[in-house]
Amino acid sequence: MKMKNILAAILAVSVYMLPGFVSAADHVIEAGPRAFKNATLYVAEGDNVKFSKMASHNSVSVEGLIPDGATAWVGKLGENVAPALEKPGIYSYVCQPHIGFGMVGVIIVGDVSAEDIAAYKQKAMDTLKGPYRRLLGKINKIKPTK
Repeated sequence: MKMKNILAAILAVSVYMLPGFVSAADHVIEAGPRAFKNATLYVAEGDNVKFSKMASHNSVSVEGLIPDGATAWVGKLGENVAPALEKPGIYSYVCQPHIGFGMVGVIIVGDVSAEDIAAYKQKAMDTLKGPYRRLLGKINKIKPTK
């Protein structure tokens, strides 16, 4: 009988602690010949994102179009980077050698409202120049999540 109580206590503690053991989801953005697969990606806070198949590509965050206080990234040509997306919000990125083809994308971390998206779009329209304006097409497709 005593063993049964011990097992019941262990089970109860395990169920209580289970959320702490759940790991973050892993997401992959693959580089194709002239586009990223999963170029518009929605992830939860704490999830991991990795760029793969980057043989003749790179991934670079766009200055001014990542959340305030977030860490920017600059992947080298051929580097499969895994940027730290520690702040909720919208992150824009490009493949520098192929931006002219529209090889751009956005990662949405956590929930964003229609107002968040509108402010982000306005900021993008005010700051993006030249081929970086191709990001506007991806930004226009972001949907509110709250």
